[in-house]
Amino acid sequence: MSQTPTYMTQPGLPFAFQRVLCFALLLGMIAYAIAAALTLQVNGGRGLADHPRPVLEDIAIVVGCAVGVAGAIANVVLRRLAAGQERAQRAMTRFLATLIPLILLEGGCLLAVTVWLLNGKAVPALPTALVLLALAIAIVPFSDPDTAESRG
Repeated sequence: MSQTPTYMTQPGLPFAFQRVLCFALLLGMIAYAIAAALTLQVNGGRGLADHPRPVLEDIAIVVGCAVGVAGAIANVVLRRLAAGQERAQRAMTRFLATLIPLILLEGGCLLAVTVWLLNGKAVPALPTALVLLALAIAIVPFSDPDTAESRG
């Protein structure tokens, strides 16, 4: 018989704090992309690497796809797990269902932006970063699901 991990049985973080944490992670991705864009603009569009490294672009795409899929799987699995739990456990599991994919997506996004910054070539690194950022924005809840359920 498996035991429920203690982090899932402790009282959860208030939803407002969860939302602030998620927004901070999103803001970090956005700020880094803006800093990279400004650096490239000041540098005349040239990347910071001595010579562009095309293999980095391939790595950014592969890692971006992998973290996108891993994040989606983690989100689905944890949300299904949360559906069968009591309210306190459910709140923490739902938070993890957002936080874990968000961290994965952030890593892929920051890698892609770094590749763009190094190579100075927007395609394919920047679109990869923007897709991961869009997925991260899409998974952040804007209202407490437990509050919405108790109203309905």
